[in-house]
Amino acid sequence: MRQTNGTKTGWMRAALWALAALALALPAVAAPGSIQLHYQVINGFPVKFVTVNLNDPEVVVTPATAPRFPTGLERWSSFIARLQPDAAINGTYFCPRSFMPVGDVAINGSLLFKGVAGTALAITPENALSLLPGPRQWRPDWRGYRSILCAGPRLLTNGAPTVHPRAEGFRDPRVLGSAPRSALALRPDNVLLLLTIEKPISLENLAYVCMHLKAHQAMALDGGSSSGLYADGRTVTTPGRGLSTFLAVYGSRQRYFRVANHLFPPAMPILASLQGGAPVPIPNLPGETAVAPGAPPPAAPAGPLVRLVRPTGEIAVQGGVTIHIEVAPQATVSWISLRINGRLRAMANAWPLEYHWDSTREQDGPTLLEASAWNADRELLARDQRQVTVRNTPVAAQQ
Repeated sequence: MRQTNGTKTGWMRAALWALAALALALPAVAAPGSIQLHYQVINGFPVKFVTVNLNDPEVVVTPATAPRFPTGLERWSSFIARLQPDAAINGTYFCPRSFMPVGDVAINGSLLFKGVAGTALAITPENALSLLPGPRQWRPDWRGYRSILCAGPRLLTNGAPTVHPRAEGFRDPRVLGSAPRSALALRPDNVLLLLTIEKPISLENLAYVCMHLKAHQAMALDGGSSSGLYADGRTVTTPGRGLSTFLAVYGSRQRYFRVANHLFPPAMPILASLQGGAPVPIPNLPGETAVAPGAPPPAAPAGPLVRLVRPTGEIAVQGGVTIHIEVAPQATVSWISLRINGRLRAMANAWPLEYHWDSTREQDGPTLLEASAWNADRELLARDQRQVTVRNTPVAAQQ
């Protein structure tokens, strides 16, 4: 009996060791740890961050946009329910009035928007990630990349802090000062970090946090009330407003393929194909038909290329005013911009553009409106200016 019990005990021990060895071997096959959520306090700042193992061939990282991009926002909870990522973080900055992003955006080989600032997260068809200079530092050519998301400013380059927000086109005090932050970083072992810090922090300190996490490349994303982070089946940082763009992570290609056709609006005008196609003339205004491949180029548009339609300037404006800008039919224009007294207020790559202007924020008196049309290389094609009079203060009645 004793010998039998000893035999049974030895068999059970061997079985337990075999199960333990199998349990240790399974993660290497199934890679359940490719996306992990972490919490850590670094230099007094509570950091929530997600590690994404890019060495796992099943992992896919992609930008996504709101359904009404580039002129609308989407609630964080709606984005999570609609695209069901395994991890996600908020995307790039956007104008709080027009909702236009500040930088270039491309998804699944289609360039959707051209902006004017930032550093780019560039993703190849093989899912290799890198950080590249954005439109303020050079004329980027994104051909050959699958996806692009320009945010910034850059925080780390080759392991050293490189924080130069003004050189990248950032002027907003909320970006330059201390604020809650979101960021992404790359480690030398090919691990992506997505992190949020809800305590106000400067860009310089954010760079040191990324260094502490062993990153060698890093850039900021939109912050403040835009900061959002999702992982492990729950939202751990909740944005306080709707967002224009997102960065989603999928742990398997099958999960990614389920939503690949819903990452941006199906009717979104495409500025260019990054997989070798030529830029297409956009947009097709109501009643127009797209130019077929190989067809002769369209005739040059008659009349002005870009035109400020309203307000006319004939009478003084007050309160809320709709600024209406049109582009000539068949014009090969990539995007248009609106400035008011020299300040950029809106950008768009679909028109006509209607911008809802609160004139009460301007001083009474002459105000200059300026609409500009640009090509794909950010070269100015045409400009229309108009001076209007703002009069929100009641004029005292004469005695």
